[in-house]
Amino acid sequence: MERTTAAKHQILRKYLDAWIAILGGGRFARDHLILIDAFAGPGRYSTGEPGSPLLMIKAYLEHSGDISAAPHFYFIEENSARVVHLKSELEAMSLPASVTAEVLEGTFDSEFPALVERLNREFSGLAPTFAFIDPFGASDLPVAIATPLLDVPRCEVLVYFPVSFLARFGEQPEFVPTMNSVFGDAAWREAFTEGVDFETRQRMLLDRFMDELRRRVPYVRAFEITPTHERGANTYYLVLGTANADQGLRKVKDAMWTVDPVGGVSFRDSTLADHPVLFEEHPDYGELERLLRERFNGNWFTIEDAQRFTLLETPFRDNAHLKTPTLKPAEERGGLEVARPAGKRAGSFTSGTKMRFK
Repeated sequence: MERTTAAKHQILRKYLDAWIAILGGGRFARDHLILIDAFAGPGRYSTGEPGSPLLMIKAYLEHSGDISAAPHFYFIEENSARVVHLKSELEAMSLPASVTAEVLEGTFDSEFPALVERLNREFSGLAPTFAFIDPFGASDLPVAIATPLLDVPRCEVLVYFPVSFLARFGEQPEFVPTMNSVFGDAAWREAFTEGVDFETRQRMLLDRFMDELRRRVPYVRAFEITPTHERGANTYYLVLGTANADQGLRKVKDAMWTVDPVGGVSFRDSTLADHPVLFEEHPDYGELERLLRERFNGNWFTIEDAQRFTLLETPFRDNAHLKTPTLKPAEERGGLEVARPAGKRAGSFTSGTKMRFK
């Protein structure tokens, strides 16, 4: 297993831990959960590490909370030998009767759309659905973002986007049809015009991919995985698409801010080219304050305005990084004027609080 793969898997597990907890139990619980690995592989690496299908199942089985929803796992794999091995791994797990796990042998572009249609029939499009789309090649990306899965109201997708590969080879004749399909038209060629350096080209392609995904789902964030000790190493991105800000977007931020360091790999939120934020043990709260100042520009705003902006338009957590770590210190040093509802104590930021930066 490569370090970048280990990093991807850590993000996947952290995210599913949060996703299953919210939608599998408690007040948001549903009767069923659907989890799809679109490029499953054999289930385990030659050195013993579990692959993404086993990680997804373990996220459910090892959850400590009260989970009432019945999980349905679907693993797509086109290689027959890998299918056999994955099935043997699943059999060895002795899954409880409440858990269904199905391996679908076939190509992604044929099996994935057919599976989505089937799930819509069986669950009427109402079951929360998560799909991990980590393709072996760029040619599978068009189907990933065109699938009707993205029309499911409670759908979330985590897509691996091989931007370095596309920036190197996208203009080659054999890849042009894929590029046109991924980006919707031929405007991607602007990234390959004379004078555009490689780093800028990658950014342009990532931005276009996120724009294309936003045509299908309203909330999109890009998470960068970068090998830090390898000269010329490729940068990888996992791109989240979700229709639910309060559950999907908040969950992935919670997951990203709690990822453990992976040797030689760094994580950052790179959704906005001008404001990349490194995920560290101690967040840069000064950066969040700067973003808030830039957004509200000396005008009055409510705590609800600040929370929504932090959730939707920054890499920071509205439920952990805003009030005590950022707003309270700004007020204490005289940089934030605060008007609180009657009877509320100094330093609090309860509903109805208004403020402005000085």
